[in-house]
Amino acid sequence: MAPRRTTRATADQETVNATIVTNAQLQTMIDQGVTAALADRHNFRTGVRRTERAARECTYTDFLKCQPLPFKGTEGVASLSQWCERMEYVFHISNCAAENKVKFATCTLHSIALT
Repeated sequence: MAPRRTTRATADQETVNATIVTNAQLQTMIDQGVTAALADRHNFRTGVRRTERAARECTYTDFLKCQPLPFKGTEGVASLSQWCERMEYVFHISNCAAENKVKFATCTLHSIALT
């Protein structure tokens, strides 16, 4: 016996909340989108990099994944300046926020550098 197809007596009704947009408003939105796309394309062709970054916050684990070198404090002034430069590179790569830089850098200090 073939399966029976059942139909509902009342059809489900969907409620749609629509915002009415006039032709002028629609044209304005289209113009803004085209202008933004053309500016983005122009920046891409001229080699200008986008300044927008991901909103993801750098955590201490992300910072450690960049393998920052520890500073022991026994190497001298030249090593200190090299360590500072390396830390700046690590901060740039890991995209750390300014309020976390001091905290994270302090965690890489060892032995006599802590006194």
